[in-house]
Amino acid sequence: MVSIIIPVYNRARLVERTLQSVVAQTLRPLELVLVDNNSTDDTPTVLQEFKLKHENSDFKIIIGHELQPGAACARNYGARLSSGDRLLFFDSDDTMEPDMVECYLNAAKNGNADMVVGRADRINLDGSKHEKPYYKTNLLINNIFHASICPLQCCLISRELCERAGWWNANLPTWNDWEFSMRILLQKPSIAFYDEAIKVHIFLQRESITGTDFASKAGTWERAIDAVEQALRQASNVEHLDRLLKYIEYRRTVLSGLYLGENRKDLATPLFSQVCTRLRHDVATRLLYSLLRRYIAAGGRGASHIVKMLVR
Repeated sequence: MVSIIIPVYNRARLVERTLQSVVAQTLRPLELVLVDNNSTDDTPTVLQEFKLKHENSDFKIIIGHELQPGAACARNYGARLSSGDRLLFFDSDDTMEPDMVECYLNAAKNGNADMVVGRADRINLDGSKHEKPYYKTNLLINNIFHASICPLQCCLISRELCERAGWWNANLPTWNDWEFSMRILLQKPSIAFYDEAIKVHIFLQRESITGTDFASKAGTWERAIDAVEQALRQASNVEHLDRLLKYIEYRRTVLSGLYLGENRKDLATPLFSQVCTRLRHDVATRLLYSLLRRYIAAGGRGASHIVKMLVR
């Protein structure tokens, strides 16, 4: 059994598109768990009407309600309601190709994999689209830099792997998918890749686009980075831990640069001071990060490729 878990908050006008892509799946039996996250619009009614219309013996629909705000809380609750041994955490405004779940499940079975990673494209507000960066090597490193397996609707994950990783961190309102995916990868799961075709379409919404106002959520990004650092330090048998921790400092450097680009020196300066303190014995990396911070503040892109080449 595969369980698709979708948190929904005030998506009455958008969620139907997602739900139709789920009910069109070729795989049966299939379980869909919808978690209303304290919506204030007609979302609960839309979900109930969908259940009444489409539920049958091969397509089970469970509707839950999570009052505590945050998609992480809703996903954890949805997982508790679900019965599948493989889970797909999907978003309420995206769509999947009709054979997506079947293709991913076959890939998992063929490789006896804990996790399947696939490709996705992003549809921008103007209707243009581009493929999300896709990596099959150095997943832990590429996930630090690029959140390469985020958002997780591109992944089919075994329940047992989620339990080993510790489920979603409900204390992180931002970057919780990145933090959860890092803990998943630190479990060193067996991974199958489905790259024959794009099966997931991510529709960007104005409220979901990061990159224009980091200062308004200052502190939440830092908590996610801190949580990832803690997970790295606590994980057993992590290869090249010192280098990975330097890459985490690069994430802090990027955030400091973004604050600086928003003219928030009050946020940027103390954050980068922490980076410098942690790198006090590595002068070369500290100087490199100082230069890259200014570059990022000026709108520069691609600095991560420089870090991957030079920081060891």
